[in-house]
Amino acid sequence: MKERKLNVNGVGGLYSMKYMKLIILLLLVPGITFSQSVRKKVLEGNKLFAEEKYDEANNKYRDALIDDPESSKIHFNLGDTQYKKKKYEEALAEFGKVLSTDDIMLQSKAYYNMGNTLYRMGKLPESILSYTQALKYNPDDIDAKYNLEYVRRKLKDQAEKQQGENQQQQQQKQEQQQQNENKDEKEKKEQEQQPKPDQEKEQQEEQQQQPKPEEQQKMSKEDAERLLDALKNDEKDLQKKRKAKSSGNVRVLKDW
Repeated sequence: MKERKLNVNGVGGLYSMKYMKLIILLLLVPGITFSQSVRKKVLEGNKLFAEEKYDEANNKYRDALIDDPESSKIHFNLGDTQYKKKKYEEALAEFGKVLSTDDIMLQSKAYYNMGNTLYRMGKLPESILSYTQALKYNPDDIDAKYNLEYVRRKLKDQAEKQQGENQQQQQQKQEQQQQNENKDEKEKKEQEQQPKPDQEKEQQEEQQQQPKPEEQQKMSKEDAERLLDALKNDEKDLQKKRKAKSSGNVRVLKDW
């Protein structure tokens, strides 16, 4: 961003030292209402400003303003000192008081300085408007054109950066949401695969009721023995019946 000075007034982007002579000459032009006292205070303020003694320069300009409170040039210089002291709100207010002047070039310079002040305050869109106004009054102002394009590019870069950050945050949010959904789905499947308390109890009871392999073998042996005994008993009964049948055949009937 280009900065320049106006009559030794060093606002960021104010006009160069050569304009100091122009302003001083203006103070000497007949018809200007500056008294000798005002002129002296302004010149002293300019000298102090050039020496970067901004507080002392500010005091001189304010003393001059008491004698000529409507002076746009003194307000302009006060705006410069406030800018150098980084009191941007106060500088902006002083530059705003210059806009009522009939001097078109001075209006252009005031808008230019307001653009720089707004830029320092981080108000980029407002600074663009001020540079645009400066070019309206002075279309040949190369510095105003440069600063205007500079701030426009910076504002565009900020917008693109913000857009990229928003997209990244949105993507991260979607990824996190997907991870949460996958986790919930996995937990749901694991829960479905695990037996419920009642089912688990039933399974345990069934397992307890089922005989162990050793018990199954033992029971099978006992059953076999019982079956063998039963067969033996049946065989004995069968033999008795056979004997009874045989003896019946030879039995002698009584003679009545």
